[in-house]
Amino acid sequence: MPKQKAIALHSSNLSIQQIDSNGPGTILADFETLLDFIETGVRSTGKYHLLPMDRLRELDERMVHPLRPNLERPQQKSFPHINGLYLLLRATRMGVSVGQGKTSGRLLIDPLMLAQWRGLNLTEQYFNLLEAWMRHATWGMVGLRTSGWGSQVAMNARDLCAAIPPEGRKFAELKQRRGDFLYSTERACSLALLELFGLMKVERGKAQAGEGWCVTKVLHTPFGDELLDLVFQQIQLGMLTRNTPKADFGEWQRILQSSFPAWKKNLKFNEPEFRDGIYYFKVSLGRPWRRIAITGQSDLADLADCIIQAYDFDGDHLYAFEFVGRDGQKLSIDSPNCRDGETFADETAIGGLPLEEKQSMLFHYDFGASWRFKVVLEKIVPADTERAVPEIVESKGEAPPEYDSNDEW
Repeated sequence: MPKQKAIALHSSNLSIQQIDSNGPGTILADFETLLDFIETGVRSTGKYHLLPMDRLRELDERMVHPLRPNLERPQQKSFPHINGLYLLLRATRMGVSVGQGKTSGRLLIDPLMLAQWRGLNLTEQYFNLLEAWMRHATWGMVGLRTSGWGSQVAMNARDLCAAIPPEGRKFAELKQRRGDFLYSTERACSLALLELFGLMKVERGKAQAGEGWCVTKVLHTPFGDELLDLVFQQIQLGMLTRNTPKADFGEWQRILQSSFPAWKKNLKFNEPEFRDGIYYFKVSLGRPWRRIAITGQSDLADLADCIIQAYDFDGDHLYAFEFVGRDGQKLSIDSPNCRDGETFADETAIGGLPLEEKQSMLFHYDFGASWRFKVVLEKIVPADTERAVPEIVESKGEAPPEYDSNDEW
């Protein structure tokens, strides 16, 4: 593919824009507030490790412009700005999860990624967060299930911008804001981020009983229009050329650095650390369960074979391991003979999985019959060279028959 030429920027809207603690928007100040709030860790909720509901109002009051929704039991999505900041936290991989469920689930700040963040100047922080939003974020990071065009975070923002006429848009009635414009959690999150980054101006009214974000007017900004036009061009170009986004940050530095010469450094994702040892998995299929011991040097194909053997299945079907990564993104690792796969089980070492003890993944076997095994990582112990693994350590309950007796062949 020929190398893209640098884009000449003719308008002064970008070059005159200063990136500092006063703007554009409140994104840098509010993101620092979120980092300070989590600090040494907070209890997280659900399998997506969202922020604790009982502390959302406390965090909202720390924002530059508190939202104060007038709801009895507001959830994280009831605070679109906090939801957007959380999306950035996971997309930068500064926020990582450990444990699972109500008892052990916690959200922590990765010290290595935080150290990188502290080494960036304000301009670099602003544009790295912008790329985290537009290039790396997925709705699954905030526990949303979307598909098709609506699953594209950047495209959701683009469609929202297109829905605002050049003169802006006023909202006189609550039903207009809910049903016609802010009709989804994704849409509200996109508008909140546009406001946080200073790319659009949003006016709000006081929330009445039962109301959340009371948007009264949305306006374009010259800086936002020009920056987003360039960004959306680059995203569209990547889609048309099937250009897979790079793993790290700085994709748009080439086209923007002439206007923002202070942008020199970028975040770089840390490679997952390999952990050797013997991994104990509890594999459940409803009530029956099997405990399996396997080394970190083994791959997921070895674990799949062991699960299939433990339940007396024949192993003639495709499978996939599905789990949530440390950034909150849903991941799938497929059987070696899956034609549509991107990451394969025989190429993925167990010791490289982003799973912590007590966390789980799904083993989805035979996509037609759809057998779903819950695979919980119980513990990791030092490697024992005298022990023969993998092995089925313990079994409880009779395995169901793989095929119904009425199946015809």
